Amino acid sequence: MTAEEIVAQAKDLPVVSETARRLTMQLNQPKLHRDELVKTIRCDHVLTAKLLRVCNSAFCGVPEQVVSVDQALSILGDRVIFRMVCAIGFGGALGWTEPGYAVEANGLWAHSLSTGVGSEYLAKVEFQDDFLPSAAFTAGLLHDIGKTVINKILTPKARADIRSKIFHESLSRFAAEKAVLGADHSEVGACLLQRWSLPEIIIEAVANHHSPVTKPAIQLSAVVYLANCVALLSGTAPGWEARLSEANNMNAEVFGMDVKKMEQIVSGIQNEMQSFPQF
Repeated sequence: MTAEEIVAQAKDLPVVSETARRLTMQLNQPKLHRDELVKTIRCDHVLTAKLLRVCNSAFCGVPEQVVSVDQALSILGDRVIFRMVCAIGFGGALGWTEPGYAVEANGLWAHSLSTGVGSEYLAKVEFQDDFLPSAAFTAGLLHDIGKTVINKILTPKARADIRSKIFHESLSRFAAEKAVLGADHSEVGACLLQRWSLPEIIIEAVANHHSPVTKPAIQLSAVVYLANCVALLSGTAPGWEARLSEANNMNAEVFGMDVKKMEQIVSGIQNEMQSFPQF
């Protein structure tokens, strides 16, 4: 099957907040005007209620009760609120048990959120002239969304065949998906995001997060690839993923950095992940 056929065959496709989708469509704007951000969020009463609940939770630790989107923005800042809105808006599609991947409830969500945080960190620290941190966070958050679609069409035989190829033929997860189904979760995820009409930069990152594009210029997929590797090494890997014992050396080769520099980047991403609990 092609990725398009898998998406067409899947029932009950993930549903996302229209507000989060609209904000993501505006990622090509270097600075989203605060009034527009407030207006967009306010139109979604459910999302606003969830946002204010998070803002008033122990996770944020704000010294006063937050009662409006305007106040939340003033206290926490545009970047934090945007990240929260995307996490809440897309989180429902990622917070489910995925039996086809042996993922416990919220396992995929935790890994996706960590990859988003890592991608945002890289965009700010290492690639600040190339990618907007908000776009990097969104791409990292959504990089494995195709797994939720594939999980809906997996038969017991297909699931067993994928596991067999991983354990007995030493294939990676996405290579085993490709061999058994005809398309892997990165292709399927990109197809789903095209249906959602998300920006091309996000679609590219999801489509290539296992085969990062670095030439002639580094693309966002390379940033998400590195953040994904760090998230896996940091213990948020969902289910039975491929071994990553040589991830540092592999990343150093892909990014043209020495291993010492790569270890510094990995440490920085891990510290950023630890500072952002899985709210």
